[in-house]
Amino acid sequence: MRRTRFGVLLVAAGLLVGACTTGASPTPAATPAPTGAATPAPTTAPEETPKAGGTLIVALPGDISRTDSALIDDSNSSYVMNQVMEGLVGLKPGSASEVIPVLSESWTISEDALTYTFKLRTGVKFHDGTDFNADAVKFNYDRWLNIPDAYSKLEYTYYLDVALRPVVDSVTVNSPTEVAIKLTAPNSAFLTTQTLVPFFISSPAALELGKASDPDFANNTYAQGGAGAMTGTGPFKFKEWVPGDHVTLERNADYWDATHAAYLDGIVFRVFPDSTSTLNALQAGEIDFTQTLSPIDGKTVEGDATLQAIDRGGSCNLFNLSINQTHKPFDNLKIRQAVAYAVNKQSIIDTFYAGQAVVADNWMPPGFFSYKALNLPTYDPEKAKALIAESGVTDLSFDFWYPSDVARPYMPDPKGEFEAILRDLEAVGFKPNPKTATWRPDYLSAEAGGDYPLWLIGWTCDWAGPDNFLSTAFFGYRERSDNTFGPNEEFGYKNDAMWQAMDNALKTNSLDKAKEYWQQAQDFLAADMPSVPMLSSKPPAAAQLYVKGFVPNSTLTELFNTVWLADH
Repeated sequence: MRRTRFGVLLVAAGLLVGACTTGASPTPAATPAPTGAATPAPTTAPEETPKAGGTLIVALPGDISRTDSALIDDSNSSYVMNQVMEGLVGLKPGSASEVIPVLSESWTISEDALTYTFKLRTGVKFHDGTDFNADAVKFNYDRWLNIPDAYSKLEYTYYLDVALRPVVDSVTVNSPTEVAIKLTAPNSAFLTTQTLVPFFISSPAALELGKASDPDFANNTYAQGGAGAMTGTGPFKFKEWVPGDHVTLERNADYWDATHAAYLDGIVFRVFPDSTSTLNALQAGEIDFTQTLSPIDGKTVEGDATLQAIDRGGSCNLFNLSINQTHKPFDNLKIRQAVAYAVNKQSIIDTFYAGQAVVADNWMPPGFFSYKALNLPTYDPEKAKALIAESGVTDLSFDFWYPSDVARPYMPDPKGEFEAILRDLEAVGFKPNPKTATWRPDYLSAEAGGDYPLWLIGWTCDWAGPDNFLSTAFFGYRERSDNTFGPNEEFGYKNDAMWQAMDNALKTNSLDKAKEYWQQAQDFLAADMPSVPMLSSKPPAAAQLYVKGFVPNSTLTELFNTVWLADH
């Protein structure tokens, strides 16, 4: 599987069932939000008047992967595409939980929770001038449902394979302004998954021009920055991608929503994989905004009168010391527990996060629907040594991996954090063999395929719900590379009762039952210790003082159409 930033409570979203259920007025009481997910204040005082014009230079901690929203699996790509592409629904700016209509005006859900009917906006055009309508929606969904198998084998279709193709049965055009999506079974995750970038609507004409469904990916220019690339309906348009260097967007002068049209003339996203170089560029005035700032650099920004630190509110991520149980010695429960007792999580927070993180006691951040304190192992080297002795395992050697060329919101200093964990493991008798690889494609491909015994990875939420962490990110069963359905190959963790509890939670129409099932799944995880959840961080952003109107979001779903540049 892949790491993206793409929980809103999916369970609650799916529970808004009934013939008269509508998306025009979401019901806050039915969609519990995670603690700290309140809408942050924009970086503009009420008395300030927005100014049009200018180009915003944004630092990203890595390059985008492709220019087809359906084939991305990473936060950098989604961050850029959120400015260009739009879906039927989206998240309210600043919210991790409130689903709002975007290209749809409203929706209804059938009594049996199987059919979602969307009333579409009129007068909307794609960036290539073609019309948005029900036929365009059906074209996109049919394409996703029938994406070439070769793309799945290349691991380009993670979200389609997990959140759409097993879920959607068919799409029907009722009229030019109405489309009905029928599910294979009730699925409480469906509505909110449609807020994700991979389910944003592209121009059918551009998809065909760019050969977006050509079985030979080499011919697919749409996904590789060529003909037709990234053609949506959003307030910005795609202009250029120079791999490894930058992505350029320009203002969509014909944006359908005049009230929310962009102030900026354009945006240039530049690649800065190193947090130190990002801070240096910000201080030197080479960039206007950085999506991610190392927590330990926050004090520097706060002390600079020309810069502003941006607080995203609550946490919507998890840093994970990941384990694959198909590798020895991690097939032994006591060894996995020993690893958990060996690692000093609080020391890592103090050293690398400047206190902007909390020790994890679950595989999702605190405050999420159904979250419960699991009383997971805390730092106790002597307990770790005792468990190793009890395990009977004598060969304590294994490869331990970290990525060498990336910084993530949940992992700002992979090498430094790796070395700290390495020392903790060695102190109790483990014999880890240090290994590293470049983030993309080597590291991600290998860990996703189950090649690593122990490694560093994490998850920035797509939505603020338990399923996005427990199931989507980590331990959900799915179709595997051998065409069987079962445990995620990444972790090699098999517990059928755990998976059944998750599946029941997704399919129930009862909020109380959903909570019960999710908590059952958490109990199984606590007993099996399939990995070691480390911490949940609050990744800060930073900008020049003249950057105004930015609305932060803990999910990193942040739109730049509200941003403008004051005189400077």
